[in-house]
Amino acid sequence: MTAPTVDDRPRSGPPAWIALLAIGGLVLGVLLIAAQSLGIGVGPAGPPATVAPAGPAAQRTHDLVASTLRASSFQVQDPQTEYRPGESPELSTVPRRVLQAVIPSDPNAGYVVVYELSTTSDADRVGRDFASYLASGTGAIQYPRDARSVIRRVGQTLVFFEYSPLADPDPEVARLASVLATVGEPLTH
Repeated sequence: MTAPTVDDRPRSGPPAWIALLAIGGLVLGVLLIAAQSLGIGVGPAGPPATVAPAGPAAQRTHDLVASTLRASSFQVQDPQTEYRPGESPELSTVPRRVLQAVIPSDPNAGYVVVYELSTTSDADRVGRDFASYLASGTGAIQYPRDARSVIRRVGQTLVFFEYSPLADPDPEVARLASVLATVGEPLTH
Protein backbone atom coordinates (compact mmCIF):
# COMPACT_ATOMS: atom_id res chain seq x y z
CA MET A 1 0.00 0.00 0.00
CA THR A 2 1.28 3.37 -0.85
CA ALA A 3 1.07 6.42 1.32
CA PRO A 4 -1.35 9.08 0.13
CA THR A 5 0.20 12.04 -1.56
CA VAL A 6 -0.66 15.62 -0.85
CA ASP A 7 -3.05 15.68 -3.83
CA ASP A 8 -4.89 12.51 -2.70
CA ARG A 9 -5.86 13.73 0.78
CA PRO A 10 -9.48 14.74 1.32
CA ARG A 11 -10.04 18.46 1.31
CA SER A 12 -11.47 20.29 4.28
CA GLY A 13 -13.38 23.58 4.29
CA PRO A 14 -16.21 24.90 2.19
CA PRO A 15 -16.72 23.90 -1.41
CA ALA A 16 -14.92 26.04 -3.93
CA TRP A 17 -18.12 27.66 -5.21
CA ILE A 18 -18.92 29.07 -1.74
CA ALA A 19 -15.44 30.55 -1.46
CA LEU A 20 -15.79 32.13 -4.92
CA LEU A 21 -19.19 33.55 -3.99
CA ALA A 22 -17.81 35.05 -0.79
CA ILE A 23 -14.83 36.58 -2.56
CA GLY A 24 -17.10 37.95 -5.31
CA GLY A 25 -19.36 39.54 -2.67
CA LEU A 26 -16.39 41.18 -0.99
CA VAL A 27 -15.08 42.52 -4.31
CA LEU A 28 -18.55 43.87 -5.19
CA GLY A 29 -18.84 45.53 -1.78
CA VAL A 30 -15.44 47.20 -2.17
CA LEU A 31 -16.39 48.43 -5.65
CA LEU A 32 -19.70 49.88 -4.40
CA ILE A 33 -17.98 51.66 -1.52
CA ALA A 34 -15.34 53.04 -3.87
CA ALA A 35 -17.98 54.21 -6.36
CA GLN A 36 -19.98 55.90 -3.60
CA SER A 37 -16.91 57.69 -2.25
CA LEU A 38 -16.13 58.94 -5.78
CA GLY A 39 -19.69 60.21 -6.19
CA ILE A 40 -20.62 57.56 -8.73
CA GLY A 41 -23.93 55.77 -8.36
CA VAL A 42 -27.40 56.48 -7.18
CA GLY A 43 -27.78 59.78 -5.39
CA PRO A 44 -30.83 61.49 -3.97
CA ALA A 45 -33.96 61.55 -6.11
CA GLY A 46 -33.60 65.30 -6.51
CA PRO A 47 -33.57 68.41 -4.44
CA PRO A 48 -35.85 68.32 -1.42
CA ALA A 49 -39.32 69.67 -2.01
CA THR A 50 -39.55 73.33 -1.25
CA VAL A 51 -42.39 74.54 0.90
CA ALA A 52 -43.94 77.90 0.15
CA PRO A 53 -44.29 80.26 3.09
CA ALA A 54 -47.52 79.99 5.01
CA GLY A 55 -50.09 82.69 4.46
CA PRO A 56 -52.64 84.58 6.54
CA ALA A 57 -54.90 81.56 7.15
CA ALA A 58 -52.04 79.66 8.80
CA GLN A 59 -51.16 82.74 10.83
CA ARG A 60 -54.76 83.09 12.08
CA THR A 61 -54.88 79.41 13.06
CA HIS A 62 -51.43 79.66 14.66
CA ASP A 63 -52.68 82.60 16.75
CA LEU A 64 -55.90 80.74 17.65
CA VAL A 65 -53.95 77.65 18.77
CA ALA A 66 -51.47 79.78 20.73
CA SER A 67 -54.23 81.70 22.54
CA THR A 68 -56.14 78.48 23.29
CA LEU A 69 -53.01 76.92 24.77
CA ARG A 70 -52.16 80.03 26.78
CA ALA A 71 -55.73 80.08 28.16
CA SER A 72 -55.02 76.55 29.43
CA SER A 73 -51.80 77.64 31.16
CA PHE A 74 -49.33 76.48 28.51
CA GLN A 75 -46.38 78.62 27.55
CA VAL A 76 -46.13 78.85 23.77
CA GLN A 77 -43.09 79.72 21.70
CA ASP A 78 -41.73 79.47 18.19
CA PRO A 79 -39.60 76.31 18.07
CA GLN A 80 -35.92 76.73 18.86
CA THR A 81 -35.03 73.86 16.50
CA GLU A 82 -36.53 72.80 13.21
CA TYR A 83 -39.34 70.30 13.43
CA ARG A 84 -40.96 68.27 10.69
CA PRO A 85 -43.28 65.39 11.54
CA GLY A 86 -43.75 62.26 9.52
CA GLU A 87 -46.37 63.25 6.99
CA SER A 88 -48.20 61.98 3.95
CA PRO A 89 -46.68 62.73 0.53
CA GLU A 90 -49.51 65.18 -0.17
CA LEU A 91 -48.60 67.26 2.90
CA SER A 92 -44.87 67.36 2.12
CA THR A 93 -45.14 70.58 0.09
CA VAL A 94 -48.04 72.25 1.91
CA PRO A 95 -47.18 75.60 3.55
CA ARG A 96 -47.02 75.34 7.34
CA ARG A 97 -46.39 77.14 10.60
CA VAL A 98 -45.01 75.40 13.66
CA LEU A 99 -45.43 76.38 17.28
CA GLN A 100 -44.34 74.66 20.46
CA ALA A 101 -46.07 74.33 23.78
CA VAL A 102 -43.34 74.29 26.41
CA ILE A 103 -43.25 70.98 28.30
CA PRO A 104 -40.67 71.50 31.08
CA SER A 105 -39.95 67.78 31.47
CA ASP A 106 -39.25 67.37 27.73
CA PRO A 107 -37.96 70.31 25.69
CA ASN A 108 -38.30 68.18 22.53
CA ALA A 109 -42.07 67.75 22.89
CA GLY A 110 -45.08 69.94 22.31
CA TYR A 111 -44.70 70.70 18.59
CA VAL A 112 -47.92 71.66 16.84
CA VAL A 113 -48.00 72.01 13.05
CA VAL A 114 -50.50 74.20 11.20
CA TYR A 115 -50.83 73.32 7.50
CA GLU A 116 -52.44 75.82 5.13
CA LEU A 117 -54.34 74.45 2.15
CA SER A 118 -56.00 76.41 -0.62
CA THR A 119 -59.63 75.68 0.32
CA THR A 120 -61.70 74.28 3.16
CA SER A 121 -62.65 71.25 1.07
CA ASP A 122 -58.96 70.60 0.29
CA ALA A 123 -58.16 70.82 4.00
CA ASP A 124 -60.98 68.38 4.78
CA ARG A 125 -59.90 65.90 2.07
CA VAL A 126 -56.16 66.13 2.83
CA GLY A 127 -56.81 65.91 6.58
CA ARG A 128 -58.88 62.74 6.17
CA ASP A 129 -56.24 61.28 3.86
CA PHE A 130 -53.57 62.15 6.43
CA ALA A 131 -55.55 60.41 9.19
CA SER A 132 -55.82 57.31 6.96
CA TYR A 133 -52.13 57.53 6.12
CA LEU A 134 -51.18 57.64 9.81
CA ALA A 135 -53.29 54.52 10.42
CA SER A 136 -51.71 52.70 7.46
CA GLY A 137 -48.48 50.74 7.43
CA THR A 138 -46.44 53.44 5.71
CA GLY A 139 -47.59 56.23 7.98
CA ALA A 140 -47.70 54.19 11.15
CA ILE A 141 -44.03 53.17 10.96
CA GLN A 142 -43.00 56.81 11.26
CA TYR A 143 -44.27 56.97 14.84
CA PRO A 144 -44.11 54.80 17.98
CA ARG A 145 -46.70 52.01 18.15
CA ASP A 146 -48.68 53.77 20.87
CA ALA A 147 -48.67 57.14 19.05
CA ARG A 148 -51.80 59.23 19.23
CA SER A 149 -52.63 62.03 16.85
CA VAL A 150 -54.79 65.10 17.00
CA ILE A 151 -55.83 66.32 13.55
CA ARG A 152 -58.26 69.23 13.48
CA ARG A 153 -59.53 71.39 10.64
CA VAL A 154 -59.89 75.13 11.13
CA GLY A 155 -61.21 76.57 7.86
CA GLN A 156 -58.62 75.88 5.21
CA THR A 157 -55.96 74.85 7.73
CA LEU A 158 -55.09 71.63 9.54
CA VAL A 159 -53.76 71.48 13.08
CA PHE A 160 -51.61 68.41 13.80
CA PHE A 161 -50.12 67.14 17.05
CA GLU A 162 -48.70 63.69 17.77
CA TYR A 163 -47.53 62.14 21.00
CA SER A 164 -46.68 58.78 22.52
CA PRO A 165 -47.88 58.05 26.07
CA LEU A 166 -44.91 55.69 26.57
CA ALA A 167 -42.32 58.09 25.16
CA ASP A 168 -43.98 61.21 26.65
CA PRO A 169 -45.31 60.03 30.04
CA ASP A 170 -45.65 63.58 31.41
CA PRO A 171 -49.41 64.14 31.91
CA GLU A 172 -48.97 67.66 30.49
CA VAL A 173 -48.43 66.16 27.03
CA ALA A 174 -51.76 64.31 27.19
CA ARG A 175 -53.39 67.48 28.53
CA LEU A 176 -51.93 69.40 25.60
CA ALA A 177 -53.57 66.91 23.22
CA SER A 178 -56.88 67.35 25.03
CA VAL A 179 -56.71 71.13 24.71
CA LEU A 180 -55.86 70.91 21.01
CA ALA A 181 -58.84 68.58 20.51
CA THR A 182 -61.09 71.56 21.31
CA VAL A 183 -59.81 73.62 18.35
CA GLY A 184 -61.69 73.43 15.06
CA GLU A 185 -63.35 70.27 13.79
CA PRO A 186 -62.08 66.70 14.16
CA LEU A 187 -60.95 64.71 11.13
CA THR A 188 -60.87 60.96 11.01
CA HIS A 189 -60.12 58.44 8.28
